[in-house]
Amino acid sequence: MRIIYKYIYKELLPYFLFGVAAFTGIFIGTDLLFELTEYYTVWGVEVLTLFKLFFLSLPSIIVLTFPMATLLATIMAFSRLSSDGEITALRAGGISLYKLILPALIVGLLMSGITIFINELVVPQANYRHKQIVYEFKHGEEMPKTQYNLYLTPLDKNNNRPDYILYTHRFDGETGVMEDVLLQEYEEGNPTSLIKAESAEWLDDGWKFFDGAIYHLKEGERVPSMTFSEYRTREDIHEPEEISNLDKNPDDMSIQELTTYINMLEEQGRDAAEEKVRWHQHFSIPFANFIFALLAAPLGVRPKRNSSSATGFGISIIVIFIYYGLMTVGGALGGQGTVAPWLGAWMQNIFFLIIGSIMFYKVGK
Repeated sequence: MRIIYKYIYKELLPYFLFGVAAFTGIFIGTDLLFELTEYYTVWGVEVLTLFKLFFLSLPSIIVLTFPMATLLATIMAFSRLSSDGEITALRAGGISLYKLILPALIVGLLMSGITIFINELVVPQANYRHKQIVYEFKHGEEMPKTQYNLYLTPLDKNNNRPDYILYTHRFDGETGVMEDVLLQEYEEGNPTSLIKAESAEWLDDGWKFFDGAIYHLKEGERVPSMTFSEYRTREDIHEPEEISNLDKNPDDMSIQELTTYINMLEEQGRDAAEEKVRWHQHFSIPFANFIFALLAAPLGVRPKRNSSSATGFGISIIVIFIYYGLMTVGGALGGQGTVAPWLGAWMQNIFFLIIGSIMFYKVGK
C-alpha cells in the first residue's frame, strides 16, 4: 500500500501546484494588478514599493487558493486515474475505494494545518505592513498608532454596571502613554471617585497617573481629596497593546489578538458577533481543504471514459462558487445575530461535509 499511496501523492502534487498557480493568477489578475496600477499612475509609487506590496498581498491570497487547489487536484488526479482504468485495476487487486481515497483526505488535513499556520503567523503581519506602506505614500508620514477621544467602559459581571470609565484625549499605542486622562471608579455600580491627570503611562507594575487630582464623589457633589504627582491606580486596566488592538482591523489580527479584542468588546457591553464569526473563520476556512478533498475524491473516482482538465476545472469553479456563496450568507447571518456566530462561520462546511460524507459512503458500496 505504501507504493500505491506514494503513487497517488505524486499524482496529486502537480495538480495541486497547478491549482495554486491558476487560482492565485486569477486573484492577481482580477484585483491586485488593478490596485497596483492605480498606485503607480495616481500616486506615483516607485516600482520597488509596488513589488513589496505585491509580495505582501500574496499570503492572504494564497491561503484562499489552498482549498481551491486541493479541490481541483483531488478531482483531476482521481479523474485521470479513473479514465485510464487504474482505479478499476486497483480495485480488481482487492484494494477498496476507501483506502484509495485516504491519501487525498490526509493531504486535505495537512493543508488545513498549513493554512491555519500561515493565516496565524504570516497573514496578519503582511496585511498590517501592507496598510502601513499604503498609508505612508498616501499621507506622506508613517501610519500613527495614536487614538483620540478613547473610552473604555468595562462592565462588572456581577451587576452589569460600569466597573470603571476611562477617557483619554490622546493615546499613543507605541509609547503606551495617555494624555488628558479621566478615570471614574465604581463600587457595586455606584461612582466613588474621579481621577483627573495630565498623563498616564504603562510601567512594569501597571498604569501610573501623573500630575493630577483625586475627587471623592458624594451624591450631588464632588469633594477634592488630594493632588498627586504620581499615582498607581487600583483598577485593572488593559495593557497598551490590548488597547491598541481596538483601533486595528480584525482581519489584521491573529487568533490570540482577536480573542482579546472580543473579550474587550464584551466587557464594555458591545456586540461582538461579527468578530466571533471572524474568529471561527480562522479555522473553518482552512478546514475547507479537508472538506473539499472529501467531496472531490468520490467525484473523481466515478468510472468515466475520458476526463479533461477543463471538466475538472469547471466542476471546481461551481463547487467553489457555492461554497463561498454559503460562506457569505452564513457570515452575514452570524454577524447579525440571526444564527450563532459559530454556525454562521461553519455553515458552508457543514453543508459540504454532509454531501461529501454521503458521496464517500455511496462510492465505496
